[in-house]
Amino acid sequence: MSIGKQLRDELLQHAESLKTPPEIESRVYLSYQDYMKQKKGRFLMKKRLLSGIVAVAILIPTAALATPYLADQIFGSSKTIIERGGTQEDYQEIEKLFQEAKSKLTEEEYAEFSAVMKQLMDLKIKITDQNGVMHEDQLTAEERKQFEEVLPQKAAPFFEKVRGDK
Repeated sequence: MSIGKQLRDELLQHAESLKTPPEIESRVYLSYQDYMKQKKGRFLMKKRLLSGIVAVAILIPTAALATPYLADQIFGSSKTIIERGGTQEDYQEIEKLFQEAKSKLTEEEYAEFSAVMKQLMDLKIKITDQNGVMHEDQLTAEERKQFEEVLPQKAAPFFEKVRGDK
């Protein structure tokens, strides 16, 4: 037998005969309990942090998609445009115009712009058939005057500000 193995066996026999005092056992036990509590606390904190990150990752895009279209204030939905021969791209273009107007006009100007655009679009919807063809003969004399003269004149200054045609 090698000297290392003999020494090891002797030390193991001596260690088995030793008795640990109860106070050391209790200190080791308490220390182990504290360690496990801290480890569990770190795990819960990591779990909470991870769940918070997942919640934010889900809520932010959802909130962005849930914001209403400004064009919906006029048309109700994109279906109105599509039913009158328009496309989803036409609706997106109108929405883009309204977003641009909202960012460039004051609140009062935007409110007036929206009102004028609503009147104009209501008349356009009234005279447009399912194929997208406008039939201006369906308008009364007063509506025709509004459609051809009054509303475009009211809308022109807003378009100049929004589009930068100054």
